Amino acid sequence: MDFLERLRAYLEGVARTPEGQPRARIDVAAHRRHVLTVIDQLSTDPVQARRLTEEWLRPSFAVFVETLAESIEGDILAPDASQAEMVATIDIAISRLLGATATTGSLARDAALDRAAEVTAYGADYDYKFGGWACPPPRYAFEIRAVRKRGERTTLTPLGATLLDLPSAEAVRWLLAIEAAQSLGPNDDWRVHPELARELLQAPERHFDPIHHPDQPAFPYSRISLERLADFGLVRYRRLMDAPFDWSYTVPESTRPLLEEIAERRATPFAVLADALLRDEASLALGRALPEPGLAAHESAAAANALQARMVVHEIRNALVPAEVALARLVRDAGEAAEVSKQRARVEAGIRRALRFVDEMMKVASLGAEPPAPFDVVSSLREVVAGMADELNGHLRFAPPTEGIVLVGPRARFALAVRNLLSNAGRAVAGRDGTVEMTIAPAEDAVTVHIDDNGPGVPEEQRRAIFAPGVALVSGGSGQGLALVRQVVEDEMGGAAVCSQSPLGGARFTITVPVKKSRTP
Repeated sequence: MDFLERLRAYLEGVARTPEGQPRARIDVAAHRRHVLTVIDQLSTDPVQARRLTEEWLRPSFAVFVETLAESIEGDILAPDASQAEMVATIDIAISRLLGATATTGSLARDAALDRAAEVTAYGADYDYKFGGWACPPPRYAFEIRAVRKRGERTTLTPLGATLLDLPSAEAVRWLLAIEAAQSLGPNDDWRVHPELARELLQAPERHFDPIHHPDQPAFPYSRISLERLADFGLVRYRRLMDAPFDWSYTVPESTRPLLEEIAERRATPFAVLADALLRDEASLALGRALPEPGLAAHESAAAANALQARMVVHEIRNALVPAEVALARLVRDAGEAAEVSKQRARVEAGIRRALRFVDEMMKVASLGAEPPAPFDVVSSLREVVAGMADELNGHLRFAPPTEGIVLVGPRARFALAVRNLLSNAGRAVAGRDGTVEMTIAPAEDAVTVHIDDNGPGVPEEQRRAIFAPGVALVSGGSGQGLALVRQVVEDEMGGAAVCSQSPLGGARFTITVPVKKSRTP
């Protein structure tokens, strides 16, 4: 199993426990005692015992044990293995590495454990005995923020969830995008840097042998990142097992376009999405993100980018498709003169290229979004109302049902859509003795939410148009709030959003979401 498959298997295991996968608690002191016990059993004289003790119980022993645990997790033991199983397996690995007789009960598992232990032992000293990139997937996933650690649990981030939505070739492209967006420099072992990509493009084939060529300049970039690129299939990497300083690489022509994206820091759809998701993760890590109620009031950077991308794609397609049809009619009317045909081919090629780009944007815009999940719509609306108390200034009347109502969909974005509607109603009654009323009407197969006000209302001829992107209810509005409402309610949850006359005399906005058909794209 190559590294990408191991990484995907690990992330799938984390994804199966939405509440967070328990993290193994490593008692380094207990494993130190196990080392001493095994040395006592193996040693025939005090000199041998002292040598083994000094060799094993160095400061790097804690790193060795923690890294070995990460290698064992998911690869050798199931992700939900017990703490006792983890401790026992680590002790077996230590015993076998010391030369003692110990077994997991499986020849295949023993072989895998031997490899993990030896790779970890060499890796702790920054040396590599085996070919290929043998990093534990849990460590890599944490370094690139595909998972986050909270207390004693590990949870999947949108960065990791996006990877699971992609086929292998696109998954590699996604990993490079999030690596490059976080790289700390050319010698970063965990994240490829644009300078390394440029070096590989400028010198696509190199051989290093400092033993026989001592004057040869050293490779100024991370070799570990180079090994990872080789494991991803982007570079052919060769290293002699008995001469680790003699190594070479070759860059296949087929991988140059992907390396060029990284080297030139292109704002590809993947790069844009990676930047947005990483900004969200940084906010969470620094404690600036609000708790769940606040998500109703503040859309994440990733969601904002996705919404903007969908709107841009929609407008570009609306412009290009009629242009393509008009061009065909123009050529038909002008005849098939040589010059006309030549220019037609160039224009059509440009239109097709632009359409391919917007199709890719649309595909990427749906990645990294909030996944659908069951949520209580009543508690969600309570939180929205609590967060808008100052803004609505006592105008709102809301009597929620006493029992919860479960929907399936993007909870935070649904709450944001409702907030947009309440904000519009609040502005409609501002400066007057106004009333805003929200009611919930549950039915067997759907939930309906009405938001009414006694403001000036919306003219009948505008009630459909106001949901289009860029159409504002009031002067100075962005024209995006109601567009988001329609996108969330209709596109993501399979419902309907409409505007009509309110019994209070102003506008009524109604959103209806099916209970059993709620979905996201």
